[in-house]
Amino acid sequence: MKNRQHNIVIAEGFQQAVVDRLKQCGTVTVLDNPAPETLIAALPDAHALLVKSKAHVTARIIDAAPNLKVIGRACPNVDHIDLRAAQRRDIHVVYTPHVAVASTAEFALALIMAVHRRLLPFNRALRQGEFEDLRKPSGRELGKQTLGLLGLDPVAEHLGKMFQAAFGGRILYHDLAAKQPVGWKGEAVDLETLLKQADILSVHLRVSKDTKRLLNAERIALLKPTAIVVNTSRGAVIDNVAIAEALRTGKLAGAGLDVFEVEPLPSNHHLRQLRGANCILTPHVSAATDDAWIGRDDVADDVIRVLQGKKPRFPAKAPDT
Repeated sequence: MKNRQHNIVIAEGFQQAVVDRLKQCGTVTVLDNPAPETLIAALPDAHALLVKSKAHVTARIIDAAPNLKVIGRACPNVDHIDLRAAQRRDIHVVYTPHVAVASTAEFALALIMAVHRRLLPFNRALRQGEFEDLRKPSGRELGKQTLGLLGLDPVAEHLGKMFQAAFGGRILYHDLAAKQPVGWKGEAVDLETLLKQADILSVHLRVSKDTKRLLNAERIALLKPTAIVVNTSRGAVIDNVAIAEALRTGKLAGAGLDVFEVEPLPSNHHLRQLRGANCILTPHVSAATDDAWIGRDDVADDVIRVLQGKKPRFPAKAPDT
C-alpha cells in the first residue's frame, strides 16, 4: 500500500475514508463533476478511475486514458461502462454486485404489497372523505397468488426466497440465460406462460437488444386484468406508454414502477397523467439505503487489488465472454 506510482481519478463522491485509503496507493484526484470532457481532461495519466451512477465511461473516454489499468464502478451493475472497449485494452472493470441486493428486493416486496392491497387508492379516497364505501372485500392473500419473476438476477433470487418464506406462494420464472433458482423452489416456464399465469409480475432484467421494451403492448396484453407489474430493474425493458394505457383502460390492475425509460419522468408523461389508477411511481430509489450506499464504496478494495497486481474479487466481463 506504500507504492506512490499510481494516479487515481475519482469522478464522483466517495467517503473520505475511501479517499484516504486510495491515497496510500497513489496520488488521488477528485473531480468536481463526471461530465465527459472533465473525465477526458483528467485521464491521460490515470491508472485507475472510480465512478458511481452518473458517469458514462464510453469508448471515447477509455481511449483518452492510455495508462488506465482499472475502472471501478460503485454500483451493483456496469451498464454505464463500455465493457468491450475496456476488454480490448485489457483494462479491469470491477463493481459491487453484492451490495443493494437486499435493499432492492425489500423495496420490490414493499411495492408488491402496497399495489396488491391498493394502499395508494385507499389512502387517496379516504383523504377525499370516503370511508364506509371503501370497506369491501378486495384482493387475495399473497400465499394464494402466483409470483412471476422475469429474470433471475440476485435481486430476483432474494425476492423469491423472501416471498416463499413469508407467504408460501407459487413462483414461476423465466430467465433468458436459463438460470435456475438457489434456495427456493420455482417452476421454469416460457415467457408467454409466465405472462398469462402470473398474478404478480416482478421484472429483473438488464437492458440489451433482446430486452429493450420486451414488455411491449402485445405482451402486456397477455397479462391477466387482475395482475400487477413491479419493476425495480431498468425502465427501458417496459414500454412505459403501453403500461400506462393498460392501467388507464383497466386491462391491468396495478403497477409499482421505480425505474423509467426516461429519467426524470417528464411532467407530461402518460404515467404521470394517470388519475385514480392503482399505480405507484418512485424515483429510482429501490437500492438507496444507507447500508447499500456505504457498501458500494467497497469497490475501492478491488481497485487497490488490481493496482497491486492481485486478482479482483468482483470483475465484470463483456457480454460475449
